[in-house]
Amino acid sequence: MDGRPVASAKVMVDGQERGVTDGSGVFAGTLERKPGTEVEVLVAKELPGYRIKPWKTSFLVKLPKDGAVDKYSFDADLQATRYFTLVVTEKGAPVAEATVNVNDKEVGKTDAGGELVYDYKELPKKGVTLTVSKTGYAAWRKTGEPPPGQRLEVALSRRTVVNVTALTEEYGHTSGVAGVAVSIDGRAAGKTDDRGVYTYAYDGTPGKKVQLALSSPGTIPSEWKTTVALEGQVSIQRYFYPITPKAIRVGIYRVGGNTPGVDLKEVADLTEGAIARQLFRYTVFREVPSAELEAEIKRAKLSIERITTKGWRDTPLRRTVDMIVLGSVAKDDKGLVIETKFYTSGGQLILSQITRARDTSAISGAAREVAASVMERFPFEGTVVAVEDGRYRINIGKPYRIGRGTRLTLTAATRGEAGKVTGYRETGRLEVRRADDADSLAEIEDLRKGERVNIGDRVVRRVVREDEEEGARTYVILAAKGGLASETAPLPRVNVYLNNEWAGSTGVDGKAEVPVRLGKGYDLLLYRHGYQQVSEKIKVEKSGDTREFALSINTALFKVDSEPSRAAIFVDGDALGKTPLLEGRPIGLGFHTVKLTAGEEYRDWEEVVEFDAKIEDRTGDAKIVLVHDYLKVGDGAVLKGDIDGAIQAYASTDKRHPDYSEAHHRLARIYLDEKNDYEAATREFENVLSLPQNAQLIYKQFAVAFTNLGHAYYETGSRLAEKDRDGAAQAFAKAIHNLQIAKQNTRFFPKEHYDEALHDTYYYLALAYHKLYLVTRKDALLNNVNLAWREYFDFFPKKLEGQSTFEQSRESAQKYWNQVKDRSS
Repeated sequence: MDGRPVASAKVMVDGQERGVTDGSGVFAGTLERKPGTEVEVLVAKELPGYRIKPWKTSFLVKLPKDGAVDKYSFDADLQATRYFTLVVTEKGAPVAEATVNVNDKEVGKTDAGGELVYDYKELPKKGVTLTVSKTGYAAWRKTGEPPPGQRLEVALSRRTVVNVTALTEEYGHTSGVAGVAVSIDGRAAGKTDDRGVYTYAYDGTPGKKVQLALSSPGTIPSEWKTTVALEGQVSIQRYFYPITPKAIRVGIYRVGGNTPGVDLKEVADLTEGAIARQLFRYTVFREVPSAELEAEIKRAKLSIERITTKGWRDTPLRRTVDMIVLGSVAKDDKGLVIETKFYTSGGQLILSQITRARDTSAISGAAREVAASVMERFPFEGTVVAVEDGRYRINIGKPYRIGRGTRLTLTAATRGEAGKVTGYRETGRLEVRRADDADSLAEIEDLRKGERVNIGDRVVRRVVREDEEEGARTYVILAAKGGLASETAPLPRVNVYLNNEWAGSTGVDGKAEVPVRLGKGYDLLLYRHGYQQVSEKIKVEKSGDTREFALSINTALFKVDSEPSRAAIFVDGDALGKTPLLEGRPIGLGFHTVKLTAGEEYRDWEEVVEFDAKIEDRTGDAKIVLVHDYLKVGDGAVLKGDIDGAIQAYASTDKRHPDYSEAHHRLARIYLDEKNDYEAATREFENVLSLPQNAQLIYKQFAVAFTNLGHAYYETGSRLAEKDRDGAAQAFAKAIHNLQIAKQNTRFFPKEHYDEALHDTYYYLALAYHKLYLVTRKDALLNNVNLAWREYFDFFPKKLEGQSTFEQSRESAQKYWNQVKDRSS
């Protein structure tokens, strides 16, 4: 056996044991049989750790010559394989379906009892490297020469994965903080990505306690530490708040005309431009271009009503803008009345300004007055960032119109889990003693009993009207009604101005309680876009008096027709009938969401329309043309399994069609996933990404297209690898370029497929680097390859664990990584 003699091998003749071999592997015995008899000889050997196949032969007894005894000799070469058993457990319990690799080659999975028997002929002289792995467990690895028959005990431990998420919150929007340094027991581990996430994998002894520290200079807190037990899945979240306030992102949506029968479009455009020029001279505000803002609002399908009542905090628009300005221009016998309103992402009106201009030549001056008034009255927010000799340093200064004597409301943060600010409570007031460009110093003016000033407390600049000062308890109730003559009702959101200063707005009941001084005369202006403003002089003699006012509605006559006809008409969600609507319906002046729908074959037409003339005529040449809904047709074909029908539908959109980008993105996915036509997929993805109208949205709406384009280039490179190595290298390089872009913009991936898109981005990026190295053999690429595979495993989405398709990808990834893991310098 294996060229060596085998002692004690059992020898059987015709089924009967005749003896065993000696120390030289030899057996000799006598046998009496008649000539012509067939004799069967079998040699067997049992040896622990070996599987030895019995050797068997037969021969015919010959007629001996001259009475001599014939000799029959045989060389019995026993064929043997060896084996050892791996017994895989976790805390004494068997682990089934664990993958076993021998010298990086998979040899099988453990059975229900956690065992795998490995058969082999001979082990290499250097021994073998055994690896046992299973998702959710730390990998076990050992190099040696297990003797045949050994039961090798493998104790797996659950892999500990620590997910660290660094977050911040501004203007009600929570987002990740990139670049937060993570250290474990004083050793740098890494930094959070653009989503604020860092994943740390630990394969050591479970239960080990370590100190986890997060460092984020320029935030509150700047350092944070906690003790973590490394066992199972550990999630750590922490909120960080910037010391230096960011510029408030402000977009001016539109300025509309508010006088029926008067064409104020040019005036409104002049006013919008003038306000933008004046407002964005101040560095505390950062302009969101109107075109970008309108495109984002349209894409989010938000109405003006929604923005000004419920806000956009819970919509994708929050990524673009913190505050939206709406404007209105009306004309009366004194000239132009200009109103500007500032809305937060929660839909709260926090400031409104009114000003006048004699004519268009005075608009620029009026806009300058509006911007200056905003700076003087805006409730800017800051943070206490340091304590210095009994004074408190605030992170806002002169650019925020902070100066000596500025009064600040002091609020303490109420923090929930992970240090998130869940609210604020007023604790006192500060007064500024010195202001610089970057910050200011303040002293306590008033502090409630039991409270103190802490680093991280928020301050809000106090700006109050003279009649709102403490002690002024007298007020007047203003009640506003409005609507068509036969349908007047309490009118909410009417802005109240006293002596041209905003005093508040009417509530849902059409009433506003406004502080006043008894016996003092006021110039009252009630203003709401879409209604005729009311101007009046008032004097209040008794606190609590109610004054009632009626605002006449300003309307336009809306006429509309469509192609095809019989389309249902909706204005701000209210049904008006079906096209053609030639006699018209009265609609209040202002911005309204108009929607026409004609059934499944056609795409709904939906736009925010400004009603600013006596007649809004959408008939004749101006009628609304509804386009075919190729997305719906294509999606329906996909559901039926009609891939060619889907291709035809998506390809039917030309560049003038509003769904061109989305349709051709879906077309490219079909070419990539269903047809394996990587050239066509690449062409369609690049067409979508190169369109001018996508320039502002390219890394948002179509961020995942970069993942798909990178995938297509990777597949192209794989096809070329054998016949055109240079072409393959170019394709892999293009794949890496596009996948890197996708990696930098993962926050814009669609929520419904976020985990799958994230997986594919890291997976194909690692594959592209790996294949580029294989076709070029450039050692300089090895570090990139190793890093890409490490990131793939570090950022493997938890929600995809256990799903067969992605687990197979992960197993393949491990094999690829094992090829290069120990080669990088």
